[in-house]
Amino acid sequence: MAESLDKTLPVILCIHGHGTNSTIFRHQSRNITQVLQNKFSFVFAESPIETSQPGTGVLPYFAHVKPYRRWHHDDAAVGSFDVTAEDVARERKLVRDMLAEHVQRHQPVGVIAFSQGTRVASALCLDPELGTGIRFIVQICGFVEALPLSSGPLEPRVLDMPSVHVQGTNDLWTAKQARLAKKSCFDPARARTIKFRGGHDVPVAMPDVVKITNEIVAVYESLPPV
Repeated sequence: MAESLDKTLPVILCIHGHGTNSTIFRHQSRNITQVLQNKFSFVFAESPIETSQPGTGVLPYFAHVKPYRRWHHDDAAVGSFDVTAEDVARERKLVRDMLAEHVQRHQPVGVIAFSQGTRVASALCLDPELGTGIRFIVQICGFVEALPLSSGPLEPRVLDMPSVHVQGTNDLWTAKQARLAKKSCFDPARARTIKFRGGHDVPVAMPDVVKITNEIVAVYESLPPV
């Protein structure tokens, strides 16, 4: 879907989870983006890699919104499910090239990501070439560390930016989400956790949405001028 953007507004790049796609994530996050539509423009990235496996909460409502997509494998997958090192390198390049195009075209100031997409968002912010202009990150139900966008181990360093961690109280991975928010790649002094009553989902209840969007606006408005 072509993006229709208000070019006078700062851009937030939105990164979907595993087994969904940009169309589904656009619908899942619609309450958040509608509240913020006068503050930001939203660009929805879509992974170039297809999967037959629907993500959590996709069925039955989004059964017809295909193809579903996933993000690239990491090195730990090599040798499992017939994944080779060449597969990992090929997929990684596809994803990085797609993200590079979005960054160059839209110059996002922030990233909002869900589930597996939070791994990509963290890696994007850590990338020494692509992440330099990104100034804050919002992780919704993120519970695994960054997924490298280039070969070799990801250089461990603290993200010098505010991070917002949105966690469902009934999420199966709540404990992992809490540990991730305290990991060394996030500055604890600049990390904020928002809990909502729900599972592994993008919050849609307006009281939760208001908390999240207020925090995003507060984070952006607290940033020093470039």
